[in-house]
Amino acid sequence: MAKIVDDQNKDDLKYEKMSTNFDKSIAFKTACDLIFKGKDQPSGYTEPLLHSNRYIKKN
Repeated sequence: MAKIVDDQNKDDLKYEKMSTNFDKSIAFKTACDLIFKGKDQPSGYTEPLLHSNRYIKKN
């Protein structure tokens, strides 16, 4: 699916591909966190998962 999303964003010059390196892609990690950890979030609130990965990306 990451390759499909990458293809959908191919014209966006600021987009960083997820499928180039799954192990180092923060976007791919975030997507996986939302899928596998999202169900454990209180009331389905996903902001903590998104925030923690944004922090990793920025630092």
